[in-house]
Amino acid sequence: MALGAVLLLLASPLLAPQLLAFPHKTETPIGTVWSEEELDPDMLSLTVEHTQERLRTSPLAEANEQRWVFITDGGWRWKYVANISSSAFAITRPLSPAVIVNRTDPNSGVIRNGRELGGERELGGLLAHEFAHELIRRNYGRLASTRFPTWKVEGYCDYVAGESTLTEAQVARLKDDNEDHPALIYFEGRKRVEAILKANGGSVDALFEEG
Repeated sequence: MALGAVLLLLASPLLAPQLLAFPHKTETPIGTVWSEEELDPDMLSLTVEHTQERLRTSPLAEANEQRWVFITDGGWRWKYVANISSSAFAITRPLSPAVIVNRTDPNSGVIRNGRELGGERELGGLLAHEFAHELIRRNYGRLASTRFPTWKVEGYCDYVAGESTLTEAQVARLKDDNEDHPALIYFEGRKRVEAILKANGGSVDALFEEG
């Protein structure tokens, strides 16, 4: 029982990161935003508008989508919560509404994951991507959504975001040099999703019902 209590104590911030005592907290139309550094109000306002604009492109989204958002400086809080996913831009988990974001500039909203190529994303689009993960889980089931191909899930999330980590030019260069990159499946998935939705009249249900 004692060991179970310790494990529960250690695991609880994974489901409720606010237990890690983030020093700043702001209520926004997309949910409560906790942060390690004080965020520029104009940047945050633009981020909220961009996130909402992108979510409106998805028929899976409701009118006022909200999540808990935790914006880190890439330090101990991020490493504790992200663990083996610490090289990601952000993470969500199937059993929690929380979005935890990697190292973020509090003035520009640029997120960095430490990679030389494909190492930056913008906060509004990234939040739309992460919110879209929850849209998929909510609409198609948390267990069922784990069985969808990675390219389809990440491709749809980038489709909702309206952008990918890599640019067309960067992807072309990688292919010319016969190099791999972890963000390629996101980029190529978004292209495939775009093509499927264009062909099926924009039906997201049909997209995820396909084998």
